[in-house]
Amino acid sequence: MELKQITAKDIPTMSKLLIERQNVESEIFPFLKNSCLDMQYIVNLLGKWFTHHKMIGYGAFINNELVGYLIGEIKHDTTRGRHVWVHYEGLAIRADQSPELLRNLYAKASEAWVKQGCFMHYTIIPLGNQVYYDAYQRLSFFVQQVHAVMCLEDYRPFENVADAEVRLATKMDSEAMGKMSSIIQAYQNAAPTFEPVVPEAVVDIKSGYSSILEEEDAICLLAVEDRKELAFQVYFPTSSNLMTPDSSIELSVAGTYDVQMGKGVGKKLMNESYKIIQEKGYEMIVTDWRITNLASSTFWPKCGFKPIAYRMVRYIDYNIAWANFDNSSMKML
Repeated sequence: MELKQITAKDIPTMSKLLIERQNVESEIFPFLKNSCLDMQYIVNLLGKWFTHHKMIGYGAFINNELVGYLIGEIKHDTTRGRHVWVHYEGLAIRADQSPELLRNLYAKASEAWVKQGCFMHYTIIPLGNQVYYDAYQRLSFFVQQVHAVMCLEDYRPFENVADAEVRLATKMDSEAMGKMSSIIQAYQNAAPTFEPVVPEAVVDIKSGYSSILEEEDAICLLAVEDRKELAFQVYFPTSSNLMTPDSSIELSVAGTYDVQMGKGVGKKLMNESYKIIQEKGYEMIVTDWRITNLASSTFWPKCGFKPIAYRMVRYIDYNIAWANFDNSSMKML
């Protein structure tokens, strides 16, 4: 076996490996056997990666035949700084290969990523085949985000819900939505999530929530009692991809004030959302949440959301940039 850098010329065989992986995924999650599980779609997607993004990855070859690959996008933003992002489609190994191949591919690719100044490695891991998750756990990755799907036909309406009124929000509710932007910030800042929202970002977040109702395709529901907003849910139509089923809508953001937790407000919202979304012809709801957010990771599975992928993360100690035996300064010690 030879490990060497993957290039655009490898796209056809990468696509075959990815389709093979997704066929296994769809045995566990039938809704992933969707319109995007198509060779031409995948070839076009991977082609765009190499054309428009900085992609660095490695493939494993046996007798010049690709049997596995791992490829990440070099990115930079104000939140994460310089980092690498392995998309859901960014890794696949042939079914007859050992899971250890995933670890060997990461060992090779991560070395190249670190040389690019990327010490934060994010990877979307499929959950239909346990070998991917197991391999990344044994690479010291941890779960940060859960990506999940709920089939509407499987939804069972909650009983013993709150008496609050649930209604569709209008543009007149923009100010209220801005105020409720603090709900998620509070949960993210609190234990055990400890995900800081810096003060300079608060104004932008509040403005973003206020402008949600300007979006024509947004479906926003409010739970209200005595003219006071208690909770909200916001949905947006979404396009299909390999991890997003056909006929699905995204639960983009939701929140319930802490003092209303445990009173059935969220359950009432979910029941009413289910009715509206089903009437509009959708069959699936997709959403994601931070696994350390206790409220989210407890409530959404109760609604029927099933995890289909994890965002896993590994932070590399940046001191490795100089504290290694290939560094000339180390050889002088």
